[in-house]
Amino acid sequence: MAEESVKLLNSPYGVVAYESFKLRNRAFADKSGIILHLDDDGMTPYPVLLRPRRFGKSTFVQMLKCFYDISYADRYEELFSGTAVYNEHLESHNTYHVLDFDFSGVSGDDKNTLINGFITAVDLGITDFIERYPDFVFNPTEEEKKTPSSFIRSFFKAYKLYLSKKSLYLVIDEYDNFANSILSQDLELFKAITGTGGFLKDFYAAIKDGAKRVVAKTFITGVSFVSLDSLTSGFNISLNVTSDKCFNEYAGFTEDELEKLIPQLVDIEELGVSTDEIIARMKPVYDGYCFSQEAEHTVFNSSMCLYYLRTVQNKQQFFPPEDYMDPASDHDGSKLQQLFDIAENGLVDEIVESYLSNDLFFLDKLAENINLNKVTGYNREQLLSMLYYLGYLTIDKEASDSSSLALKIPNLFMSKLFAQCIADMRLKTNTVFTDTVLDISSLRDVNDDISSFASSCTEFLSGIFTNQVLTHMSEMALNLTLCTKLKSLRGIFVEMQKSLRVVGKGEKFADLVITVNKGKSNQCIYLIELKYVTKTDATEAKIQNTIKDATEQVNTYKTALEFRDKTVKAYAMVFAGSECVYCG
Repeated sequence: MAEESVKLLNSPYGVVAYESFKLRNRAFADKSGIILHLDDDGMTPYPVLLRPRRFGKSTFVQMLKCFYDISYADRYEELFSGTAVYNEHLESHNTYHVLDFDFSGVSGDDKNTLINGFITAVDLGITDFIERYPDFVFNPTEEEKKTPSSFIRSFFKAYKLYLSKKSLYLVIDEYDNFANSILSQDLELFKAITGTGGFLKDFYAAIKDGAKRVVAKTFITGVSFVSLDSLTSGFNISLNVTSDKCFNEYAGFTEDELEKLIPQLVDIEELGVSTDEIIARMKPVYDGYCFSQEAEHTVFNSSMCLYYLRTVQNKQQFFPPEDYMDPASDHDGSKLQQLFDIAENGLVDEIVESYLSNDLFFLDKLAENINLNKVTGYNREQLLSMLYYLGYLTIDKEASDSSSLALKIPNLFMSKLFAQCIADMRLKTNTVFTDTVLDISSLRDVNDDISSFASSCTEFLSGIFTNQVLTHMSEMALNLTLCTKLKSLRGIFVEMQKSLRVVGKGEKFADLVITVNKGKSNQCIYLIELKYVTKTDATEAKIQNTIKDATEQVNTYKTALEFRDKTVKAYAMVFAGSECVYCG
């Protein structure tokens, strides 16, 4: 199909303002049906809706503002015609005054800077309200604007006297963004702003007081419950509804939503692939998030999806999704390590062991009491809960039951973040790892016989596990250790768990893909499938069966579309413990 005959919509990547979507002809996933649950008489008037970063929370709350606020009444048809909520004819639309605060931009490494940034965010929210309602009279004194709590209290006082006052709805977006950043760097500063006398606790105490007089509802979004828990009595009327089934899909994309979005954002005929093929490639990398044990569907990270689809359309190529990650998530690996830094002794080892064993993480329930003004570090339940809230883990619905909650790593992207963090913590800092040499001369010489490489792997891994740099031996541990070591060597390019398209077989993932002499006439790709058996299970029959399985797999991977017209040498490497007992 000719490019000019394809009518695509604009990408909403990085755009928060819901009111601009139809105006700017942007594609979007319709989340308006969630309003029915928020309007239900049985719903708390103070819901807290948590989701990991970059999931679309801000767009959702801006939609709430457009739906509920009186000032958008003349744009209701434009903004909501054709959406799920439009056909419900809810009387609540555009009948309230909405005051909204966005705290995502607040930052600073000392209390005064934070207070000033927070006051600025409050000021911006109030200014926006005044611009929408010029007849609202509000002239706070400089003294009233000195602290966030006095500022909001003076607003509530003025609103109570407002002749046109209605029920006031309060929207607070990213309530904990800056607090979580502080928490990962300066626990004492976090306690100073959330504890008794802290400006954050006083601010939410003022909102709680306002709920008695002028605030009919609040809608709060954030990442974790730790900040509100640490505020204790500051805002103890809020209710975390994050795990309610009806809110599972309020942020992120379902597969059905992606089926509608992809043809609006990508010229699939020009690309030569189907929507289903694109989703199949995105699914193992971006999907897998489940936020309720009763949920019917998993969801994709929306920001990841939009960034990838934008890249595919701009370059008109069908790239592997894991090669084009949203740059806004680049630092998530460091945040994972910062979480580990404030955990109780021994917990990180347990997490590492479970990851390397591909085990699930079981706990009685998610922690909703993570008051770091009272504890010095995360216990097991709190650490696993924080990993869930931040998106590193998600609910395994099939393995969970009424007595316990099972958590798992949701997708390949998060699995690689865990791998990166473990490599940084356990491997790169250890002299046994850094001082040992791997013999890759046979790879660089593009030899068929790579036995010298296999022998050096045995010596290297033996030192790693004998010295308990990593205490758990597994296929994942071998893969991670070898990949990390190979990446530290010059002149070669290494990929772990590389996504491959195999005709008739679908998506496959290769353990190690090593490219040598890149850009030269003798460039070569070594495709290696790793298999592991324990020393106690390493019977001759077991080893032979493992060799057979590995050989079949690697020969299948060799036929992948990514390797077409390239020089590829495929090998199976089987380890019994740390010893390579077969390489061929």
